[in-house]
Amino acid sequence: MTIIKNDLINSLLNLTPESELVQIRLERPVATENTQAAFETIFSTPSVELPTNIKYYFAYETAKQTGSQILANHYLAQLNAQPEVVFSPALELAKKYLLILVNTPKATDFTLIQQFIDLGWSESDIILLAQLITFVTYQARLVDGFSLLENHNSHQIKTNKVVAGKWNNRPTTQKGQPSPTVFTQDELGWESWLTAREASNLDTEETQTMKKFGQLNSEYFLLLAHQSKILEIRTLIDRGIFYTSGGLARWERELAAAVVSKVNGCIYCASVHARKASQYAKEHRTDVDNLLATPSGTILADGYDDRLQAIIDFVASLSATPIQSSSEQITALRSLGLSELELLDLIQSTAFFAWANRLMLSLGEPFEITKNKE
Repeated sequence: MTIIKNDLINSLLNLTPESELVQIRLERPVATENTQAAFETIFSTPSVELPTNIKYYFAYETAKQTGSQILANHYLAQLNAQPEVVFSPALELAKKYLLILVNTPKATDFTLIQQFIDLGWSESDIILLAQLITFVTYQARLVDGFSLLENHNSHQIKTNKVVAGKWNNRPTTQKGQPSPTVFTQDELGWESWLTAREASNLDTEETQTMKKFGQLNSEYFLLLAHQSKILEIRTLIDRGIFYTSGGLARWERELAAAVVSKVNGCIYCASVHARKASQYAKEHRTDVDNLLATPSGTILADGYDDRLQAIIDFVASLSATPIQSSSEQITALRSLGLSELELLDLIQSTAFFAWANRLMLSLGEPFEITKNKE
């Protein structure tokens, strides 16, 4: 296996090429390489609204709010080397969006997004801002999760068990479609608050890439295609985390995605990945149903067998904002027999849905698909 050069996460954790964690990360090369590629692409993508100094400011604020001191220190150092940030009304709005998206992602709504359009932002700049913030929430959880694997516990304050977050209680969507108000394993639709790209307007390369990943008929992916290169890399990370052999059982990776979605109140993501968890491990359908049925404000890790209890507890803690996971949780998982590769898969599955939930919650909303009653 080839050592990945200039890997930011390895550098931040002072990992040597011979370290066990580096070697384990190389067992997931697609996720590892494309995580670095996403970082480089997001910060090199030109933008009128988001010049480099603004990107570093928002990355710093995101890492700080998320609770990753290691990552916040990195972005602060980059920010200090840039021209001073001067805030316009548009950037004040972007900061408001950041604070909501990082801390209470379910609180984002159509009116907030519409304000960007009213201030003259293009869809491509709004998507770049969303990808920047949500990527850093993913990156922060990788950094802190991997730090725990290296026996560095940066979260010393003991906290209560993490509970299910708030979720949608509105009966209809912005466009008037029936809106789900409970978590479900049923298939849902999703509508955008912005204008997605038309498949017919994609260039040949974009079309081929999205066709390969089955994204051409999805409003969500056509919206993210306003930044098509970032979408491509993000999709590769997804495949590199969830579609790999060995390591953590596929159903447990999908369950982790559902747990994160319960923390963040993302009914759409939970429906997709709870359904997949049940498909991959039919004998755990009741466990999945119980997770989805956990009321808002109620502890998520409660009433499961020891392994599942420890997994849900850790995933919920890593998903909390600020991050609350601890080395004691890693010790507990190891004592239950999880290997280092399984732990890596668990951290990456959890971190990715910090990213996925926040994109879906802040750019649109789910709707119930009307079933044909004939």
